[in-house]
Amino acid sequence: MEMIHTAFSMKPLLAHIRNPFVQAMQDGPGFSCQADEINLGEFPAQIVLKSQDESTVGNHCRHRVIFAHPPSGLEAEIDYHYFMDTQALEIEGRLHNRGQQVITNMSGPFSLKLDFDLQAIGTPRMTSVYGGAPTAGYFPPPAYQVTETDGMRSLIGGRESGRSTEGVAPYAIVTDPAAQYGFFVAYEWPCRWILCAGASGKLLAHVSYTGFDLAPGESVCLPKALIGFFDGDAVAGSNALRRHVVKHVLRPIPDVPALPPVFYNTYWAASDGTGIDDIAYLQQEAEVYAELGIEYFVIDAGWFKDGFRSGIGNWEIEETRMFPEGMAAFADYVRALGMKFGAWLEYEFAMKTSDWVQRHPDWFHYADGKHNYFYGTRAFDDCLLRLDDPGVRAQVLEFLLQWVERYGIEWVRIDFNNTPAPFWEANEADNQWGRIQLEYGEGMLALLDAFMQRCPQVQIEACAGGGYRMDLGTLRRAHSLWMNDNSNDVHAIRRFKAGINRILPGCYGNSCFNWATHEDRCPQSRASLQANGYPPVALRSHMAGSLGFAERTALFTPEIKAYLKQEIANYKAQRHLLMKDYYPIFNPQRLTDYDGWQFHDPETGEGMVMAFRGQSPEATTTVRLGGLTPGRVYCLTDVDTGVTREFLGGTPLTITIPTQDGAAWYRYCVKTTRPGNGV
Repeated sequence: MEMIHTAFSMKPLLAHIRNPFVQAMQDGPGFSCQADEINLGEFPAQIVLKSQDESTVGNHCRHRVIFAHPPSGLEAEIDYHYFMDTQALEIEGRLHNRGQQVITNMSGPFSLKLDFDLQAIGTPRMTSVYGGAPTAGYFPPPAYQVTETDGMRSLIGGRESGRSTEGVAPYAIVTDPAAQYGFFVAYEWPCRWILCAGASGKLLAHVSYTGFDLAPGESVCLPKALIGFFDGDAVAGSNALRRHVVKHVLRPIPDVPALPPVFYNTYWAASDGTGIDDIAYLQQEAEVYAELGIEYFVIDAGWFKDGFRSGIGNWEIEETRMFPEGMAAFADYVRALGMKFGAWLEYEFAMKTSDWVQRHPDWFHYADGKHNYFYGTRAFDDCLLRLDDPGVRAQVLEFLLQWVERYGIEWVRIDFNNTPAPFWEANEADNQWGRIQLEYGEGMLALLDAFMQRCPQVQIEACAGGGYRMDLGTLRRAHSLWMNDNSNDVHAIRRFKAGINRILPGCYGNSCFNWATHEDRCPQSRASLQANGYPPVALRSHMAGSLGFAERTALFTPEIKAYLKQEIANYKAQRHLLMKDYYPIFNPQRLTDYDGWQFHDPETGEGMVMAFRGQSPEATTTVRLGGLTPGRVYCLTDVDTGVTREFLGGTPLTITIPTQDGAAWYRYCVKTTRPGNGV
């Protein structure tokens, strides 16, 4: 193929955007490569264009470009996908060794390499969000903590375990010093990664801790990176990112609205070790929760022989104590009550003694000679599925299809409760450092793509130990996210929800209402619960995301059931707003600070506000709501009392909550007439 000695730059794809960061971006292809034979900084200027194809459908523009690097023989197939409505560009591809020599000690690959001239902009501000793993109940919790700094900084993920969000999450929002414009970045990689940014204006997004040889004829993936541009401050950047995810990342389930689901999960109700083997107990839970309006009933870990964690890998052998007539019969029972049925699965790991490992030992990587620091044991008693092997993936996909068919699965919680990095390292040569990671991450995403294509009716809940893998690559292949294993401390849970909404729409923030099931963890006595019911803070602290339940129904009086049914109905009436813009109207640093959130639809002008007094000594506070039109009249309705009042956009809103740990819930909409005297 004849080479075209014409440079290709990513910048012209963005030329119509009136954003100074676009103007400050230097010309270049947007990605790079590094090896012994290839210099990271020089590579973009050394590549030549072999071919490009352009297509436009609606507001999407796609460029498929092939570059060649004559000095090394490397060829890059790159897909630039630009979305005009969200001013966002996705870039991904594949690197091939088309030459005759081995390319040695390749690092990355580098999905983004951008250089900005910041002289006219000044020192940018950068916002990032921590991952979901820490489960401590102190306040404010580390999970989903938002960090804002003057100056861009580097973010590193997956370094210890190999799971993407054991620490900070691979998302960043950057604005100018005056917070008038900016850009967001997300790296879609479920393993180890680095988002490198600094004062020089250089921005790199790449797979980390690699140094492998690429032989002639071999290739590696260039994981997807996302960059988008917006006007406004960091919260505006959060909403720009959320809108892109809603419109172009979240994959719809046929005939199911793209809304945060309402579900029940067995695990937290049974984690005290009682009741889970009693089918009568499960039937009672299903009957009551169906009456309350639950949409999905999910059996968590324990449905298979030997349970969690001893039995992982026994995916084709049911636990008969739990389901004496079979889990399929119970699934039918759930569906007869009007709910959809789901179950938990952790197919990436299996115990060495499990059925899968005994029958298919060649499906797995082993970490012999490695210590398991995640669980604190001298050796690994489990092994890692070889998702880097296409043949293994094909067989696992067939199992998944049969499993879904056997039980009528419409929800699967896909978990990942151990550290993969030692398995990668134990099975790769010194000159192939990081190669298994690259092929494993690519294979993991490919398997999910194939599963979603074959089973589009299944709601996928990403889990990974409660927030260890919430990169956008994983969540592009999921509909919701189990964000944290802390299901008791509602003050911490509110902060989890507040943080995750800074980067993702509300459908991804799953948690389970579990207030009094474990009496030793509940701030309210059983006697008080029976007499007074749940305080509003207990359930409403979960309502800035998907709404899950794990509370034992034996605790419910008729009055409690009526209350929960009404709360669920109110949530369903407003959950569409969780997919719209989000405003963090409070920033509590102590339990004596007010907490809460606002969700706003900029197209219709409607929204909802929740406020939580916590342990504040003050019964009244004021807030300024975001997104409202100054001077426009809005009607604010108290969800509890039905009382409506009017207020003007752009003016402070007074909120009164009479008791500590109380909660206020309002919905609002635009009013066309002038306000009354009570504003």
